[in-house]
Amino acid sequence: MVTRLSVMGLGKLGAPLAACFAASGFQVTAADVDVRKVEALNRGIPPVLEPFLGELIRGSDGRLRATLDPEAAVRDSEATFIVVGTPSQPDGGFSLRYVLPVCEAIGRVLRTKPDYHLVVLTSTVMPGSTGGRGDGFSRGR
Repeated sequence: MVTRLSVMGLGKLGAPLAACFAASGFQVTAADVDVRKVEALNRGIPPVLEPFLGELIRGSDGRLRATLDPEAAVRDSEATFIVVGTPSQPDGGFSLRYVLPVCEAIGRVLRTKPDYHLVVLTSTVMPGSTGGRGDGFSRGR
């Protein structure tokens, strides 16, 4: 049974997701590139304005921590949720400029990890954009 999770991204969706999992009993390590969000969460302060997020963080009873190191978060978990921004592009698609570096960091860890590790991409992406190095993949950059 999975008990340790990592959440990539502490924005409007990632921070509440991490807090909900932690308040539900999972050990959660959340990673973000924004030092202010990481420091806030580690002090028990919501990194984003969201109703009841503070209560969820306080209800996590120490099961929620944040880091600037996504690879450490993946190493210390059994499942990873990618919840980073995918800004709209002029052509109507979504940019993968934040998703791709996270996926690459996860991949580096998974190459060395002997155990099964679930990766869930919750960020908005266009169909086919994660299928490989074809046209769909490169459009996101």
